[in-house]
Amino acid sequence: MPAKQYIEGLIDGCKKNHCENTCCDDDQVEEWANEYFAFHERIKDHLKAAGINIKFIGDRVQFKNCTDGKLCKFLKYSLNKDIDPRPIDCKIFPFVVDWDSINFDKKIVKLYYWDESCPLIKNNSIPNEFRREVENIIKRDFAVLFYGARFKVEFVNQVYQN
Repeated sequence: MPAKQYIEGLIDGCKKNHCENTCCDDDQVEEWANEYFAFHERIKDHLKAAGINIKFIGDRVQFKNCTDGKLCKFLKYSLNKDIDPRPIDCKIFPFVVDWDSINFDKKIVKLYYWDESCPLIKNNSIPNEFRREVENIIKRDFAVLFYGARFKVEFVNQVYQN
C-alpha cells in the first residue's frame, strides 16, 4: 500500500511494499460477524465485485482474495478514502486480537504478535507511538462494536497460537 495513504497501520521503520515479508495473510483475515456488520455489510457487493471472497463461519467472517500479498483490496477499492475500511486485525498489524480470549466481564482485549516474520518484531523495534495508536484503534472500534463499552488493551509479547 502506498506510503501515507492511511494513518492507521503506518509504523515508523516499516518498509511497506519494499519488505521481503508480506503483512497480508489471505488465510487468516477474519473478524467477528458483528464487526463485519458494523463496518462492511453496507459495501458487501462492492467488496465482492473487487474480488474479495466473504465466507461466514459461525460467529466469524473470513475474507479470502483480499490481497495480492502486498496491495490490500480493502484500501485499493475503498469508497471513502478518509477512513480505513480494513478489518481490525489488518489495521493493527503486526498485532492481532485474540478473539477467543476477550474478557467481556472485565472488558480486556489481549493483543499478540501476528507472526514472527515481521522485521519490526524480530528486531523488537515496534515504536511506542504505534502501540498507543493500536490501543486507540482497539478502544474506538470496540466501543462501536459493543455499544460504547470501554475496553482495556493488554499487549502479550508472544506470537498468537490458534
